[in-house]
This record gives sequence, structure tokens and C-alpha cells, in this order.
Amino acid sequence: MQITYDKKKKTWSCRIWYYKNGVKKSKYKSGFKTKKEAESWGIDEKRKLERLQVGTDKLTVSEFLERWIKTKEDKLAPTTLNGYKTNIRHINEHIGNILLSKLRLIDIQEMVDNLRKSGLKYRTVKYICRVLHAALEYAIKNEYIVSNPCDGVEIAKDEEEFAVKVYDAENLRKLLLLLREQEHPLYIPVLLASMRGLRRGECLGLRWSDIDFDNGVVYIENNYVVVNGRPYHKKVKTKESRRVVPIDGFILDELRAYRERMKKAGQIQTYVCEIDGRLPDPSHISRQLKTFQRANGLPECRFHDLRHSFAVLQLEHGTDLDTLRRLLGHSKIGVTSDFYLHNNINLIRKAVSNLDNVIMLDDVKQSKEAQP
Repeated sequence: MQITYDKKKKTWSCRIWYYKNGVKKSKYKSGFKTKKEAESWGIDEKRKLERLQVGTDKLTVSEFLERWIKTKEDKLAPTTLNGYKTNIRHINEHIGNILLSKLRLIDIQEMVDNLRKSGLKYRTVKYICRVLHAALEYAIKNEYIVSNPCDGVEIAKDEEEFAVKVYDAENLRKLLLLLREQEHPLYIPVLLASMRGLRRGECLGLRWSDIDFDNGVVYIENNYVVVNGRPYHKKVKTKESRRVVPIDGFILDELRAYRERMKKAGQIQTYVCEIDGRLPDPSHISRQLKTFQRANGLPECRFHDLRHSFAVLQLEHGTDLDTLRRLLGHSKIGVTSDFYLHNNINLIRKAVSNLDNVIMLDDVKQSKEAQP
């Protein structure tokens, strides 16, 4: 915007530049009595020409985000909504006071760099940027801004990438045996997570009525979470997460035996993983697991890593990716393959070994067969 003063006419004029269908254009008007009148015309005219809402030029980033998150309250799961609000607090600390109309890529880039310097991990900062990007897309849709200043932001990677801690078959067997021997309350949720790939909330949300003992299947429909001390019983997040998981054989026998013990003790409840008539806090489950692992000399891992262990062991024993995707409740096969195939040394070793066995030179093969 260019504001000029005509000394002869004693009036102000304003020239603005705007984009229409990707083409840069300009518009000029003169005859304003004051500089403020010229500026106001320029701001309002630019927004009209670019089809932006009049009046939003005074809206700060924090004010806009407050409006935006309210539109999400009935659409997001409690844990997701809480995560969004946490991310918004990070955003507001750095760029909340900037006018939405003035927000630029450099402002967001500085925020990202400062977040990384403060110690936040790459994945956390990426999540923050993803939330901000979604909010700004909403701003474009509602004609608050014309482009997304979040496009092009760069996030420095962690020097040490996050790695899940996967249990091999032997350690998993030890963990389950020790839990069962000690009749530990973690046994059933650990069994469901490590042997059938249930998420923590799905384990805790599983009801006895969801188990079909006659046909040996479990219907995964519910999720239990605690957000800011408040418990939520919700349906699982996506239609893919709502699934049927076979539990015939060993798992079925264990669940049936556990149910019988609870009946005899007069403790049979609505939810499979209830303890003394109530479900444990999910975070307590995770802490209990690490405490148990340390006390019994087992490798430490997060509760969610038991689900990863299930997936990796399934792949190593020949389960195809699409079947695994369905077992895990993933919406896309790419999610499954990207996570579980990347740098899996056992699968890589098995693949090259299979080729070695096919191509192996005759003299080498004969030499190996001759070895005692």
C-alpha cells in the first residue's frame, strides 16, 4: 500500500496492490481528507478485491485460533482436542500477538526454530505445525487470508531419531509368563496389546459383552481415555479402528479362565480390565509396566510398543501387510508399511537370505551340505 499527500490539493491518495486469479494488479483512489481515511480505504478495498472479510485485519493469531478450536470441540476425540489445545498454547507463546493478516512464513519459521532450541522433539514440533497449517487453511476457506504462511516451513530433524523398543518373541514370552505367574493386573491388557495388537485405550475400553467366546472373536468398538483427570468412554476413532479380531486358541483360553476367576471372586464387571470395580488410569498402566519390567530384569518399553511388537512379529512370521493393516485398524496400508518395514533388520536379513538360497553357487551349496 502506498499513501501520498498532494500539497496543492491538500488531500491524500492511496494505491494498493492485490492478487486476482494469481495476477498482481493495482487500484488507485485520491481525494481523502486525512491519511487515516486513505489507509482505511486501502485496507478494506484490498480485502474486498481479494474477497477477504472486512474487519479481520485486526484479528490476532491467538484470537483466530480461539475461534477455530471452538469449531473443533464436537468433532475431535477428547485426547486429540487436548493435543490441539496444547499445541495452540505453544503457538500463542511465540506468534499469538501477531495480526493474522500480517503473519508471514518468517514468523512461523522463527517460532519453529525457537521451539526446537527449547528442547521439543522433531515429532512434537511437526505436530504443532500440522495443527497451525490446518487452522490457517480454515482461515483461507473463510476468506481471512489469501495464502497459507505455514507452507514452506522447515523443521530441523532430531540428531537421534525416535525409535520404538520392540520385544522379540523370547522377551515377550518371559513378560507374559511372569505377569501370569504373579497374577498381575497388567496381564490381561498386556496380553491383548502384545498378542492381538490392541491400543491401550482399546484394551481398557473392551467390555465382556464385546467378546464372542463361542466364535472366538473380539469386537473392537470402544476406547477409554482420561484427559485432564476426566474419564471418557468413546467409540473408536475411525471405521477402520472398529474391527473384529480373532482370539481363538491360547488367548481365548486365557480370557475364559480369567473371567471364571473373576466370577468366583464376585468381581465380574462391565469392562475386562477393571480393577476393584473401576478402570485404571491409562497413564498408570504405562508406569506400572515399566516398574514391572525393571523389577524383573526385562527390557523397558512403552505400553504402545507392545502393539508395535505384535506387528513386527507378525511380519517376521509371514503375515502380509494388508492383513496386518486390518488387524491393527490402520486406515491406509502406507501407514503400516512405512512404520514397520523401515529398517527392520530381521525382515531385511530374511529377504536377502531367501535370495542367497536361490542363487547360491553349487560348490558353496555342496560344501555347506557336507558340513556336519
